[in-house]
Amino acid sequence: MKDCHQCKDYRDCAGKPWFHYSEVRFCPFQILWVIENSDTLLQGNWPPDPDSSSYVDPQAKTGYKSEGYYIKPAGILGEVNARLSRTGTHGKLLRAEVLAGLDLSQESRDALMYVKGWRRKRMSYNAWKKWRKLYQKVK
Repeated sequence: MKDCHQCKDYRDCAGKPWFHYSEVRFCPFQILWVIENSDTLLQGNWPPDPDSSSYVDPQAKTGYKSEGYYIKPAGILGEVNARLSRTGTHGKLLRAEVLAGLDLSQESRDALMYVKGWRRKRMSYNAWKKWRKLYQKVK
């Protein structure tokens, strides 16, 4: 499997069943993984690695002396939730479909593509959808 540190485009990636804290780049696969594991992250714990059940992510348990061990998992979840909140009902639909294990609808895929990426998008979700529609016509 490709290491997330060297991954340049999510389209060349097959995804992974588990992500190390330092691998989080907010690609679509990681966004879906965060949503799937939101209950564990909300409790301040990093989900265990399914390949080695006794492993606990050391970077998720350590941090600055002034912050608790739960800050990093909750921070990742908070970032994803903040991005999803900008997508309105499409973000809620994405969360519901992921948690129910359903195939993603077009509205959910749009929300997923909006929330992915290293940084939050500056333009609103509706403006981004219009821009994307125009950009795809030009291609």
